[in-house]
Amino acid sequence: MESDLTKRRPSVIPGWSPVLPAGYTPTIHSVDETASDIEQDGKNSSTSNRLSHLPSITSYETKPYLTIKKFHLNNQAAMSMAHTHGICVLNTDEEQIIACDHYNNRLLMFDSNTDGRLLEIFRGDMATPECVASRPHYQHQIYITKAHSISLYDLERKQFIQHLGSEESGHANNRFYSPGGMSVDPANGEIYMCDTWNHRVCVFSPDFRYINRRWYLTQWQQEHHKVKPNFLAINGTNECVVTCDNAPNYRGAVYVFDKMGYIQKIYDHESRQKFPHADVKLNVPHGILLDDEGNWLTVCYSDLESCWVERRYKPHQHDEHEIITYWRNKELKGPSALAIKRDQTLVVGDRDENSIYLFQRKQSH
Repeated sequence: MESDLTKRRPSVIPGWSPVLPAGYTPTIHSVDETASDIEQDGKNSSTSNRLSHLPSITSYETKPYLTIKKFHLNNQAAMSMAHTHGICVLNTDEEQIIACDHYNNRLLMFDSNTDGRLLEIFRGDMATPECVASRPHYQHQIYITKAHSISLYDLERKQFIQHLGSEESGHANNRFYSPGGMSVDPANGEIYMCDTWNHRVCVFSPDFRYINRRWYLTQWQQEHHKVKPNFLAINGTNECVVTCDNAPNYRGAVYVFDKMGYIQKIYDHESRQKFPHADVKLNVPHGILLDDEGNWLTVCYSDLESCWVERRYKPHQHDEHEIITYWRNKELKGPSALAIKRDQTLVVGDRDENSIYLFQRKQSH
């Protein structure tokens, strides 16, 4: 039976009806991809977005081996980011980092293998970009959430391929209110997106057609206490984890759903160990990673004492078969975005420091 927490609800506010022209149907603006474009991207794709195994946070160095804060492009003056929001790692051999430079209205591409130098700047219709996600099996295409919309963008052409949403917020299936983090299922290309201020998660097909799956987030058995989804991640074993909060009244949680939107478990600090809760201290969790074993790692934006929180499955080693680890890192002041490279290097975007940090695993002796 579906709970109130994930109940499907009308997309239009009760008692309100939009005034639309007769015969109106929503449209999706797109730029057609040629067969050669699709074939070339398919050939060049080097990896999918699935994370088969996530190492424990305790196996990482506490100091970043690379910090990206001040940077140059060609012979221009030094630049910096203004409120680092979402980041992602491209599906290329070089694994470049794409970062949302929120208040400078642009995307930035950085090298991730040598010195973190700035490679390229993407401008245009990039007003306050929130989050980015690489498109599985397409090396140079990314999804972007910004200004009440979601778009598919081609980095080589420097143009938008598809766009869904508008400049104004809304509640309908093709309208959003400050959408945030997203993740793409490499198995079928479905897009999972946090529609943050509508307090819901939405699911779309690869061509931005609305799939009849969305779920609203409230505190458990408190339907009128809504929470804001921030970031999410999915795996290959039918799980979707969502970080959310409603600060300062509700400091945050990690919700675990199946891919149909049915609640599996809630990790928060107000559970009193009642099913489906697990007692975990989370202080405004943001970016999150999830592997196929169900292990997850999140960064807490407002907790300097335990900015890393990790859940690991430990069969036969604990009564609940899981262990929660809190890990402090003095280098991080306001961590938000989180990504991982193929060599298991962690990439963290720090909003308050306007920086990107790269953490390597400890060397075995």
